[in-house]
Amino acid sequence: MAVPRSPDRWVFILLVVGLVGIGVAVALLVPARVLGAEEPPRPVTATVVESGSCGQGMDTVEWDADGQKKQAKLDGCGHRKGETVDIINTGGEMVSSAASLPVGLPVGRRLTALLLCMAALAGGFYAFLFRYAPLRAPAVMPSPRQESVS
Repeated sequence: MAVPRSPDRWVFILLVVGLVGIGVAVALLVPARVLGAEEPPRPVTATVVESGSCGQGMDTVEWDADGQKKQAKLDGCGHRKGETVDIINTGGEMVSSAASLPVGLPVGRRLTALLLCMAALAGGFYAFLFRYAPLRAPAVMPSPRQESVS
């Protein structure tokens, strides 16, 4: 005969699942700057000064940085002279096209850490259930006692 489980256990399990769901939502929706991450570089509009052929070299671009004209090699090729492109200046001698940077929320690391924590929680809960589970009734029922006649 199975022992009926208390409905209080299900309330506890649903409470834990609900809190984990709220934690997931908060972890994925909180802006990265609140957590102390660097702000991504802003794109700047630049003009192609010298066009390099693809396979031979790179384009050279020029842009206005705080009132000064700066030139650098563009990590790309095939633009026409005088064409405007959006670039990201990383501070070196080469700049990148703004279109080549990933756009969107950087949730990969957060999601990985969150899934690791959830797996640890599930493993701990399974170990708890395995260790403290009530003993089950035997599968074979004992035969009834026979009364002895004296």
